[in-house]
This record gives sequence, C-alpha cells and structure tokens, in this order.
Amino acid sequence: MLETIRIYSKDEKSHNTCNVILTFECVEPDYNDQVEYCNAYAVLHRVQLEPTTYSTLLIDVPLDDSDAREHFESLLSVHCHGYDVHTAVTA
Repeated sequence: MLETIRIYSKDEKSHNTCNVILTFECVEPDYNDQVEYCNAYAVLHRVQLEPTTYSTLLIDVPLDDSDAREHFESLLSVHCHGYDVHTAVTA
C-alpha cells in the first residue's frame, strides 16, 4: 500500500518552505515462501516539492538524475529506520 510522508525543511532561514513529499511503499518479506534470506525494503515512487506552506502547488521531481535519486532515497531510508530503498523509476 502506498504511503505518503511530508518532510519539513529544517533550515532556520527557510521558515518551513520547500518541504518534500515522498510517496513510497514498504515491502515486507513473505516468510511462507522458500526464500532463505530476504530483507524488508522500501520503494520510492514519487517525490514532490512544496515550495511554500501557503500554496497548494506541488512540483514533481524527476528521479532520472542519480544524485537527486540518491538524496531522496537516503531521506526515505532515514524515515524507514534504515531500510534499503529502491526507486521504482529506472534511469
């Protein structure tokens, strides 16, 4: 099931602007399968920027750039307590 989290800007000067909205799903291993070793992981599906908290404008972030993808995957990994994170979009 898809989940959405909002990560608020933590810079004092930004005054909670440019928040990040991540849409993802957590995949838990099914231990009924005959798989010997399988870790839980998260799949990042969508990243959006919210330029201001006073607007409904959301800007989609393309995940075709490896540096941007790595940055948002690490944000999600911290939120998911160290889960491995994969992106649903392939570059």
